[in-house]
Amino acid sequence: MTAMGVWLSSATDAVLAAEGSNVPQALSDSLRTGDLAGAFRLTQGLAENNEVEAQHNLSLFYWHGVGAPQNFDEAVRWSTMAAIRGHKKAIAARKAMLAAIDPQVVKKAMDWARARLTKDAEAGDDTALMPLSTSYLLEFGAPNAIEAYVWAAISVSTGKAEARRQRDVIVSTMNQSDVIKAQNRANDWFKRFRKAQS
Repeated sequence: MTAMGVWLSSATDAVLAAEGSNVPQALSDSLRTGDLAGAFRLTQGLAENNEVEAQHNLSLFYWHGVGAPQNFDEAVRWSTMAAIRGHKKAIAARKAMLAAIDPQVVKKAMDWARARLTKDAEAGDDTALMPLSTSYLLEFGAPNAIEAYVWAAISVSTGKAEARRQRDVIVSTMNQSDVIKAQNRANDWFKRFRKAQS
């Protein structure tokens, strides 16, 4: 069996094993019948709705050209989105992709993911806050402690213990003036996008 065949078989098994969770019957039916274009479309819809497993799988569809034309830019975009949301397989897949991709593609993918997450956060999606903070950490490229702190601090205000831990680690690397600047930005953002929604 080819590497592609192994991937398709394991992807199919993973989706079918997840039946009874939030995997639509139509997706498992598409995979069972070999309708890869249909499986791609359904996975794309789930990914657009922030299903992290679908975001990872969509990146693989694009990377291997399964169910749609091969598109490395889109593969890295969706892999980046799933990775900064903490999907372990996406983190590993993204590392492998980055070894074969132009650094400009990686930068554009991160810019795309941050813009999308920022839009979601501004619209009231608190699940976008921690991934935004994580996207500014060292493991995702050029670190930016101020930005990482801003988004972690906003996430803390929603009651996330994980955000408090991340913020505390970040603050230990910052000087006092940067902490004040970051906290002021976090407070301004919260007033603008959360108090108005209350």
